Amino acid sequence: MMNPLFSRRTTIAAIDLFEGKYHADLTAFLMELGPAVYTQIRSDPVSLKNRLSDLKQFVDLNPTATVDGEPLVNMIVERAASFLPREPEHRWSSAEPITPAMATFVRVLDMDGYAVSNGMLRRTLPTDIGLPETESELMRLMNKYGLETPRGHLQQALDAHARGNWAGANGQIRTFFDALLDAIAERVDPSTTTLATGQPRRAKLASHGFLSIPLNEWGDDGRGFINGLVKRLHPAGPHPGLSDEDDSTFRLHTVLLTTTLLLRRLDRGMIP
Repeated sequence: MMNPLFSRRTTIAAIDLFEGKYHADLTAFLMELGPAVYTQIRSDPVSLKNRLSDLKQFVDLNPTATVDGEPLVNMIVERAASFLPREPEHRWSSAEPITPAMATFVRVLDMDGYAVSNGMLRRTLPTDIGLPETESELMRLMNKYGLETPRGHLQQALDAHARGNWAGANGQIRTFFDALLDAIAERVDPSTTTLATGQPRRAKLASHGFLSIPLNEWGDDGRGFINGLVKRLHPAGPHPGLSDEDDSTFRLHTVLLTTTLLLRRLDRGMIP
């Protein structure tokens, strides 16, 4: 069975785009999905908004549902992508306006490693990175180990990024990364609770081999990957000012992949 390519956040944003369409358009789409789906979309009173709420609930309850072998989530996002304005055919033509709901959809889609070009989805990152799966596993592992504070910072980072608040997202990304490394250090060596947060605890992780010096993950001279990533996240302190979308997305993607690797390592009791 194929796995969905998109996160719940992107799927919900995709469903929201149907609010800008006619009720008949939603009915036609639900009929395409088949009776397993449309028989569950029966709000009373019947309205476009209620039916969209039903569809969101159905997806939440059936995240791996398929239609003729294709993940339902993928079909919803692909249809929503077709609603976005196309590039003008002529240089003198004006581009169609982007609604706030469309802008949100484009941003969260980018977080999953996709973009839309003339109504068609295209990848912006390699498939095997699997950002939606990475984010899901990261949340699962933080729940498993009761890492509520880092989890809260990550959720705030994701929410700020989805709103296009790049500075807010950047601040929460850095805070999440710091908090998670501190929490991992406490679990690898409980004595680190007596150390200051940040650099001393990361050095302790390296002394235990959790952050590998041979693999250049850590360097006491500040030249390791983790050292560099911390500097890259906020080169001018925790609130360096405004950022742009590409820069904020880069920070988010890099931290998601890095922290998932570290939490998998913690979960497996592995030292590189």
